[in-house]
Amino acid sequence: MQKLFLPLVIFCLAVSFSQTFGQSGRLVSGERPENPEVVDGVEAALKGDNKTAETKFAENMKKHPGSRPGGIDAAMVFTDPSFDGKSFGKLRFWLEKTADDVPDDPEAFLLLADIALSENRVLECSMLTKHALDINARYAANPERRQSLQLYGERIHALAAEARGNWDKAAAQWEKLSKLEPDNAEHWYRYGLVQFRLGKKDLAVQALTEAQQKDNRLLPPQILLAQLSENEGKTEDAVKLLNEAIRKDGKNPAVLIAAADLELRWNRLDKVKEYAEKARKIDPQLSDAAFLFGLLGLYEENYAEAEKEFMTVLETQPNGTRAMTGLTLALCVQKEERQQRRALSIAKMNADRNPQDIDAQVTLARVLFLFNQLDEAEKILVRHFDARELNPAGAYYLAEVFLKQNRRDEAVMFLKTALEQKSNFPKRKAAEALLKTLTAE
Repeated sequence: MQKLFLPLVIFCLAVSFSQTFGQSGRLVSGERPENPEVVDGVEAALKGDNKTAETKFAENMKKHPGSRPGGIDAAMVFTDPSFDGKSFGKLRFWLEKTADDVPDDPEAFLLLADIALSENRVLECSMLTKHALDINARYAANPERRQSLQLYGERIHALAAEARGNWDKAAAQWEKLSKLEPDNAEHWYRYGLVQFRLGKKDLAVQALTEAQQKDNRLLPPQILLAQLSENEGKTEDAVKLLNEAIRKDGKNPAVLIAAADLELRWNRLDKVKEYAEKARKIDPQLSDAAFLFGLLGLYEENYAEAEKEFMTVLETQPNGTRAMTGLTLALCVQKEERQQRRALSIAKMNADRNPQDIDAQVTLARVLFLFNQLDEAEKILVRHFDARELNPAGAYYLAEVFLKQNRRDEAVMFLKTALEQKSNFPKRKAAEALLKTLTAE
């Protein structure tokens, strides 16, 4: 499936607003086609009988003016990931055909704009969206559908403005959407984040507070802004906001977990433990607290404790990728051969299930290295390095691979790469000590 939009910030939230293409189209005009002509037309489209499909869709428009064009429903069918690689071409075909056949209906243009945005063709996206909204302003056949399409188009405009980094325009769009849909938490949430981008903290806090009131799964404003500040490299601001969040919401387990996560980035392990303990005291079954204690075990090289905590997480989240990664790291360094074999089995399963998860992939490489399968470990790590997605832990693991292959200069280079990045990882002290030893020789 195609991604709808690029996220404004990348951090862990209690709620994610991301969507996939096709879902938004269904949100606009209904989940499934109901008219028999559309159902028959979609079945024909699936069989590749486009002529029959076109005829059926035209019949539907005559019988049900103001309804959603059948070509949109045909396109939606091809968002199913079970289709082969040609499905996206068929999806685009039906959208473009619908835009050509029913030029006074805006939805196909909006969906094409959505695709353009997902492919970073922002100018094309903006032009298509403007054209669609111009059509929608004249669309009178179905007032309810017209309102849904208006909201959809305004949202695409907002996301396109974010993609261009035009924060003033983005703020204006999210403010407009907040007025059009005052109970939509996402509009207030994004409006608040954009205001923070513009340096307007008070407005950001107001909007994010409004968002949290609409959806209590969201974190409070100060902790969200602390995360955003840290992501932008403004650690001093992040610390101040974090302290403010703790003063204001220090009995909220979600705030305590988010605070511990930030403290872990700064390698302040005593504070991580403090916040995790407070969160666990409030909610003894909190898996996020168990996960943090597992990470602390890795950082402190207390691998038996780490294993216990990660197993606690997996009891309630059997396929939890992060917990499986942590458990692998806790097992692979233990002396018992049984634990090491278990680590290899879990690492392979986790990597197979999550091919896009960089932590799962580099952890498999780490285990392969410990099993002396250097070529396989190197192949995985170099592939991610070439794709510019190797994280600091992976860079350290690759340095160890090169050192064992007597490729000292390359080992030094990747140790420096691991340590130049701000991100924290359990083996950071080991990487610092190894680099010191190698450069002192």
